[in-house]
Amino acid sequence: MSGYRMTDRDREILKALTVFVRLFSQRQIAEFWFNDDKANARRRLAQLAAENLVTQISVRARPLPAIEEPVIVWHPGDVDPDFSRAAYQLRSRWRRRPVKSLQAYIATEQASRILGGRGHGELKNGFQATHDLGVSQVWLQLAESSPAWADAWRGEDVMAHTRRMQKLPDGFIVNKRDEVVCVIEFGGAYDQQRVREFHEDCRDRSLPYRMW
Repeated sequence: MSGYRMTDRDREILKALTVFVRLFSQRQIAEFWFNDDKANARRRLAQLAAENLVTQISVRARPLPAIEEPVIVWHPGDVDPDFSRAAYQLRSRWRRRPVKSLQAYIATEQASRILGGRGHGELKNGFQATHDLGVSQVWLQLAESSPAWADAWRGEDVMAHTRRMQKLPDGFIVNKRDEVVCVIEFGGAYDQQRVREFHEDCRDRSLPYRMW
């Protein structure tokens, strides 16, 4: 990587893409790391792509609604949430949000060798782009409001090997001993049954969760 010097901001973006989430839209990166300077963000991302650290991809996704707080916060011993009400909140927020094309970035295998985590240089399930971008927005929200939680987040690709015949949440919050203390799920437009099934899986494992 002659002539290239990795900055702290580069490292933050790459770590997020290899350890925390699968992808960011160009807009998410510009808003969070470049003070919404889209031109500067594009230039730096182009340099990261030239160094084979990120890959730019085009995806079809719905514009994200405001994601500011969880729809459900549950701990073992709490009563079951109102599944119907939660599903209504999740589904109604997508009204009049048609699918659009947008530019996004994912980490390469080379980035994962440097930062750890997972990076493949491709998005295996492009039809899940809206969901994956929603997960990324939840992480960005935590990075602003609860930086310790954001840093303790491990993405589902990193943690998939720990789950067998169990639901795989979008994010896992781990303590200093790498023990899972809470899981995170982006509820997308889940219906009542899907909300219930996720809750029951966490309840059966006495696992606290937050559904956004």
